[in-house]
Amino acid sequence: MRLKSSLVATAAALATVVIPLIASPAAAASGTEETVSTNSYYGRMVIGWRINPYRLDPIQIVAQDRASDGYVVGIRLITNGESGHKVWKMRTVPSGQTSASWSTYLEAGWIDNAYFEVCKIGASSGVIASCEASGVMNNPFDDSSM
Repeated sequence: MRLKSSLVATAAALATVVIPLIASPAAAASGTEETVSTNSYYGRMVIGWRINPYRLDPIQIVAQDRASDGYVVGIRLITNGESGHKVWKMRTVPSGQTSASWSTYLEAGWIDNAYFEVCKIGASSGVIASCEASGVMNNPFDDSSM
């Protein structure tokens, strides 16, 4: 009986050492967050950065239209990395709503940094009238040793 409990205790002790080694820090995620806010609109993105594989996951997006001014509000992600400077699809607050939110992910290789733009878009024309950029969210992982 003593041998059995010794083996269980040894296995538990090994698990506390081995499991963190197996769960590689390369698979870990770290997050960044930015907001843009004016009297007319509000935008927010929270990005989870992952490596192995490189991806932004999850990306939580919120946009609000705060003014009845003939414009709709759109929000789009912009990334810089090994795939170059990429402007991603514009998401708009649906007509008749004051806010919208999305949850998504992005696989685009190594991304150095990201930011987003909140834009006023003519409701009838679809033409972007103006955009305001968020602060830059830098990749929290150091790739200099990769």
